[in-house]
Amino acid sequence: MAGEGWTWQVDPPEGWLLVPTTATLPADLLAAWERDVAGLVRSSLFDGPESEDGSGSGEDPDGVLDAVRDRVAAESVANLRAFADGVVDGGALVVATFRVPGSAPVPVLATVGVEPLGDPGDDLMTALGASGGTPVAPPKIEHVDLPDGDGMRVTRLDLDPVSGGAWVSVCLGRRTEHADAVVDTVLQWRSQDLLQGPAMTELLDELLPAVSILRSAQ
Repeated sequence: MAGEGWTWQVDPPEGWLLVPTTATLPADLLAAWERDVAGLVRSSLFDGPESEDGSGSGEDPDGVLDAVRDRVAAESVANLRAFADGVVDGGALVVATFRVPGSAPVPVLATVGVEPLGDPGDDLMTALGASGGTPVAPPKIEHVDLPDGDGMRVTRLDLDPVSGGAWVSVCLGRRTEHADAVVDTVLQWRSQDLLQGPAMTELLDELLPAVSILRSAQ
């Protein structure tokens, strides 16, 4: 629910999936979804012809590699599900893509909010990570032309204060103006895999049109 009188949904494009939560599916259907997606994860990571470690060759007489692959796939799905369950109370959905080569499904957080007309957009800017950062690596803010609203992309690099590791994030926002309100869509991706940044920039552009927002009551 984006706000009173509004609903929203994500119709994932090819190569993406919407991650269900414990509250959205009965236990038996959830278990079936997890098994199916674990199979997809395993196939995308290990069974392709381009496996660099030879894991796609089928040479595993003792079944050791099979067990490891199954465990990695199951853990990947469990992490997706835990992420989705952890953010649903905040009104967010998790959508994951298989489109990053050599990677387990990459999660993206999707949120929608409704603000009154004339809203200055401070909440949107905060959600996109447009403020803060460091003088050495300030957020990169780009305005994006969209057919259905005003868009903004924020790319930033942050250092973990505890570990000192680097985190890269790409956030894409869309603000659509209606007669009585403005509706903000925010897609957020964050990772310590800095090499994924360029791919995720393009993939967020692909995902944004799949988020549809409807007025549910007048």
